[in-house]
Amino acid sequence: MFVQRSGYDTDLSDDQWAKIRKFIPRAGTRGRERETDMRSVVDAIFYIVVNGCKWRNLPKDFPPWQTVYRYFVLMRKKDKWQKIHHALYEEVREEAGKESQPSLLVMDSQSVKTGKNAAAITRGFDGGKKVKGRKRHLVTDSLGLLVDIVVTPANMHDTKGGMAVLKKIKDRWNDSRIKKIIADKGYRGELLRGFVQTYFNGDIEIGQNHTSPAKGFVPAEKRWVVERGFAWLGDYWRLAIDRERLIRNSVSFIRIAFIRLMLRRLCPVPSLW
Repeated sequence: MFVQRSGYDTDLSDDQWAKIRKFIPRAGTRGRERETDMRSVVDAIFYIVVNGCKWRNLPKDFPPWQTVYRYFVLMRKKDKWQKIHHALYEEVREEAGKESQPSLLVMDSQSVKTGKNAAAITRGFDGGKKVKGRKRHLVTDSLGLLVDIVVTPANMHDTKGGMAVLKKIKDRWNDSRIKKIIADKGYRGELLRGFVQTYFNGDIEIGQNHTSPAKGFVPAEKRWVVERGFAWLGDYWRLAIDRERLIRNSVSFIRIAFIRLMLRRLCPVPSLW
């Protein structure tokens, strides 16, 4: 039963909870009856990704942090975060008058610093951006919604990271509608172009920047939506620095950020300000 708390602006509304409740792991049939309020667990996970606190520093009116962390990991292992993301993604697109599967993808990468707990093998140095840490290879659709994500050491070339995330998308939609992928100059080359042709029977378009001293900053046509996606992630303090020891936890938190964004699109909540 849901226990009413004082409330945080990261808490799920009733309508938002109804959207994802069916994906929450059910209680076991053996042993004691589950006492943990799962809605409060999800609220606590959203609180962490938005506010960036340590697990141990969760406010005391949430379930114990060990319990919250255990369910976060359980939902990751059971692919629940991925299933919630995929279900909400299709619903948001359909509500926007789009097909559930996109025909256009936009791809880019972002190098971020890592915390001291990140495993050394999962870190690298991005010589171009002078960042020691990890690289997020993000693919969005024309609405700027996350299609999929791969996180690698920062020294991995964009082409390799791009192929890794596109393979995940191909596995998701074997009968793909995707015909064009827009990316920046970091993805130039015949290797990736041939990969896109083979896997999607499509083409990759390298976007051009038109910034100049006279005109100033001019967003690249269509490619700006993936940059906006990275800007949205900037609203989530847990993601400002990749503090996760494991890359798979980093991926889950990025999915959770977009899950929250999509829930707020489907079930808007009044502004507190």
